[in-house]
Amino acid sequence: MKIAILLLLTCVMNTIASNSYSQTAKVTLNLKNARIEEVLNAIEIKSEYYFLLNQKQVDINRRVDVNMKNASIKDVLTNVFKNENISFNVYDRQIILTRKENIPSFVTEAQQQQRKVTGTITDANTGEQLIGVNILVEGTTHRAVTDMSGNYSIVVPNPNSVLVFTYMGYNTKKIALEGETFLNIKLSPDVTRLDEVVVVGYGTQKRSAVTAAITTLSSKDIKDMPTSNAATALQGKLPGVIVQQTSGSPGSTPAIKVRGFGSISAGTSPLIVVDGNIVSSTVFSTLTSNDIESIDVLKDASSTAIYGSRGSNGVIIVTTKRGKSGKTAVNFDAYTGYQQITKKISLLNSQQFAEFCKDGTNNAYLDKVVGANASDPNSIRPQPSLRLRYPQGDLYSWFNFDDPTKVLNMPYTDFQSAIFRVAPIHNYQLTSSGGNDKVRFLISGGYMKQDGIVKTSTLDRYMFRTNVDVNITSKLRIGLDINPTYKTQQLVNTDGHWANNGVINAALAIIPMAPLYSADGTQWSSQQELAAPYGLPGVTNPLANILERNDQSKTLSVLGNAYAEYDILKSLKYRMSGNLSYNGNRENIYQTSRMPLNQLLPPNQAKGTASSWMDISYLFNQTLSFSHSINEVHNFDALVGMEATRYYFENSSANAINFPNDIVQTLNYGTVNSGASSKTENSVVSYFGRFNYNFKGKYLVNVSIRRDGSSLFGPDNRWGTFPAASLGWRLTKEAFMKNLSFVSETKLRASYGLAGNNAFSSNYPYIGLLSPDNYVLGNQLANGLAASTLGNTKLGWEKSRQADLGIDLGFLKQRIYFIADYYRRLTTNLLLNVNVPTLTGFSSTVKNIGEMENKGWEFALNTRNLVGKFTWSTSINVSLNRNKVLALGPTGDRILSGSGVGETNVTMIGEPIGSFFGYKQLGVFKDQADLNSYPHFVDTQAGDVKYEDVNKDGKLDANDRTVIGNNQPKFTYGFTNNFTYKGFELNIVCNGIQGGKILNLSRRFIDNLEGGQNNLTTVLDRWRSPSQPGNGIEPRANSRSTGQNNAISSRWVEDGSFLRIQNITFGYQIPQSILNKARLQSGRIYISAQNLKTWSKYLGYNPEVSGYEGALTGGVDYGSYPLAKTFIVGLNLGF
Repeated sequence: MKIAILLLLTCVMNTIASNSYSQTAKVTLNLKNARIEEVLNAIEIKSEYYFLLNQKQVDINRRVDVNMKNASIKDVLTNVFKNENISFNVYDRQIILTRKENIPSFVTEAQQQQRKVTGTITDANTGEQLIGVNILVEGTTHRAVTDMSGNYSIVVPNPNSVLVFTYMGYNTKKIALEGETFLNIKLSPDVTRLDEVVVVGYGTQKRSAVTAAITTLSSKDIKDMPTSNAATALQGKLPGVIVQQTSGSPGSTPAIKVRGFGSISAGTSPLIVVDGNIVSSTVFSTLTSNDIESIDVLKDASSTAIYGSRGSNGVIIVTTKRGKSGKTAVNFDAYTGYQQITKKISLLNSQQFAEFCKDGTNNAYLDKVVGANASDPNSIRPQPSLRLRYPQGDLYSWFNFDDPTKVLNMPYTDFQSAIFRVAPIHNYQLTSSGGNDKVRFLISGGYMKQDGIVKTSTLDRYMFRTNVDVNITSKLRIGLDINPTYKTQQLVNTDGHWANNGVINAALAIIPMAPLYSADGTQWSSQQELAAPYGLPGVTNPLANILERNDQSKTLSVLGNAYAEYDILKSLKYRMSGNLSYNGNRENIYQTSRMPLNQLLPPNQAKGTASSWMDISYLFNQTLSFSHSINEVHNFDALVGMEATRYYFENSSANAINFPNDIVQTLNYGTVNSGASSKTENSVVSYFGRFNYNFKGKYLVNVSIRRDGSSLFGPDNRWGTFPAASLGWRLTKEAFMKNLSFVSETKLRASYGLAGNNAFSSNYPYIGLLSPDNYVLGNQLANGLAASTLGNTKLGWEKSRQADLGIDLGFLKQRIYFIADYYRRLTTNLLLNVNVPTLTGFSSTVKNIGEMENKGWEFALNTRNLVGKFTWSTSINVSLNRNKVLALGPTGDRILSGSGVGETNVTMIGEPIGSFFGYKQLGVFKDQADLNSYPHFVDTQAGDVKYEDVNKDGKLDANDRTVIGNNQPKFTYGFTNNFTYKGFELNIVCNGIQGGKILNLSRRFIDNLEGGQNNLTTVLDRWRSPSQPGNGIEPRANSRSTGQNNAISSRWVEDGSFLRIQNITFGYQIPQSILNKARLQSGRIYISAQNLKTWSKYLGYNPEVSGYEGALTGGVDYGSYPLAKTFIVGLNLGF
């Protein structure tokens, strides 16, 4: 946060300082018989200008009288240097004084095409001459700036050059010379920030007329982030939007949340609309930054209510690029690079592990045997778990933790290096677009290959996209979009416990002296080889887990859209569109007989699985829109429409065993022993309308309503109505603001509305469902159906009521633009399971009874800090959200949820959803006196974990479990800095989270101090004795753990705060002179780094990773695929 504040202050100060040397700078001077040097010093003091001169050309000791009041600097200098043959020119804040001289011109052969272009640049509205305008010959480094009179002179390389005129607060202008040598230019003030088009539900609005909380990213905001996944380009750029890279697996989909969690049991992800198609986040992730024209995020109810039952969690509207009129352009973009692990987890080496394991075994022996001594030999120790790890049967001669020489020479295997690799990544995309006033088209194709940093994991993706727009007549327009994507993936089972062959946890848990390969060259299987003689758990070889499991996935996605628009009247337009979204997947998994399993040594039974799924959705809508203005005073636009959607899903799977060998891996080669299939479908019909009115662009009103009918609900509550309204007041249009010339925009916004949520975790919950069951018929089992759920015909929509207050502030012609919003969202009618009388035959049913609140602040600041030859712009956003559960049914019973190891999370009234649940660690019992003074478990010893007696009943038990943290951050932030100089550009994107917690379940197995598997180096600072108490957090080592040291507790909860350099891209525009020789229109080369550096206290690989990212179990890390640090070099060419 300190960094963000410092940047904010820096940006603002630079902006204010930079603006003060505008063309309107005035000074007042009253000097008598003053030296020229004194006059220039006075001007420097009274303005932001400074002078450069050669004292051999300018007599600074000459004395003059100056008496000028509120005069322009140009007039002052003209008066001071009249009759002195001195000229002055302005470059940014510099004024250069030189002697006027006639310099002969020598024209070389290379300069024969060069010529001088001159002219004057003025304000298009006022006619005022503009000082310091930048003029650039496109594709070159030739530059000039206008002088004190707005005049310019620039040498161009050829008569067909293109001049680019840029000036702070004005629109950039490009002019093709076509042989002209004198050009007067008029620049229009830049009102782009206010008049840029914002995409809203089923239409667009000018930003100046928007009264809702909508954040927009344009193509230029993400063009400097070469990413194969459009969702990652949003990170750190949008207030109120959290994008978490929860997995680094190639092709993985980030988790997206808008203004917190909106539900407990239904969906919590925003609705994503791509060119009118409602798509999943997985499909959204297949888009690249090159595909996108704009991304608009609708956050408050006044903007999302138009989407009715699907808008409660926010809406992301993605508009892809389309063809434009003009000469056909071809663009080729390619990059190649490599990826590597961002960090390694610090684990014990072989010698440290031997000492630690010996300590744990001795402590267990001393606990179990009265009168025992740590020096007792194995021969008198009663059981293997209490014995030191001496070699037995010479299985492994190095396995002796009591022989210093053997310990010193123990082998060591870096299992993290064994599973990770430096992985290449390549991406190629070719796009052609163009058209005329009748037909416009775009065709794009691409291929990406990404190898994962975990060995064998890969992604190959093929993309094709085309769209065409046709003006049939002046009133009728039609268009068609088709976007198929095909990808193949080689997947790796990285997540979960090592007992289930989770690769990450196996690499961290396996003992460090275990080999990768046995003496015969085959893969070493697991610690099960050591289990019998040494009592070790059967942690599997992570490399074998990778190589002996073949998991191939193939996915085809197709998006299609066709539309027709007809202008009934000048102000009345009818639009009809049909959309198709198809996704199909086929996955085949084969686990060889050589795969080591928990507690089992190969050969094991080979297993094969084949599964497939397919979903398809159809969407048809038609709208009638009206837009009219009465003398530009009363401005109206209205929209009415209807929409119908239908969704179908089916899946099937089969499993086989008894494969004769591992050569053929198809199911027909084994014995199919199980199979399953399912399908579901639903439909929604909707009617909606919206009305906007503004008076002189000053007072703004927006109202909308939508009515949805869904087949997911029973006849009692099939229809839901979702109204919303918002108001805006642009104070800058008021007369009392006219004198505040530095304020270019002030708009107050207020909105309130209702949206819904029908993304249930189960289908048709209002109906009692049937499931397969067996019954006895004639002394034989017969297949049949039995009721499996109790229906509730009164189920209705989850409803989200949201109020929002906002302000937009622009200063210095939008050079500084600030947006702030406060919101409160109340979600009611949450769908929850509640207990019902057992006489019904069921234990529970679903009802609308829960309530939850999200409220918070969002801030965004955009500044242009420096303009001219060197430019610097900054974007900063900060968001904070507070989530709280308000009601959980008539009894308010808490909801306990698990993450694979029992109950880890709780949802309860007064706390954030999915809070971590367990014991609260106070420290470690230092000695026997400390142990005797505080409640503890029966078998707790000195050196064990000290837990808080939460309910103060003088004993420790399950009733002392409590909330021990939650994954929801105190605030999130991001900042982007963009620098340009001549043809060079540098873009830096950073993002961070402050305050969120992580339940690191992986640590529960690699920090358990039991000695059966490797541990983190944090155990080196463990409790050893009352005189060596360690850090007060790590308990004693004990191979037979006591005191419930490894229970779910705050010991495993870590700070998830981080600051990450998300992306750095450095690019260079190839000069036009070189491009002309190559017959190219444009060219750019760049280098980029993704996930370059992360500052975090988290002990795991990545503080964003959560293997259980649902609302009830968020923030749990159980061995997820780490993120990669990526370095690429790229080339973009235009033909």
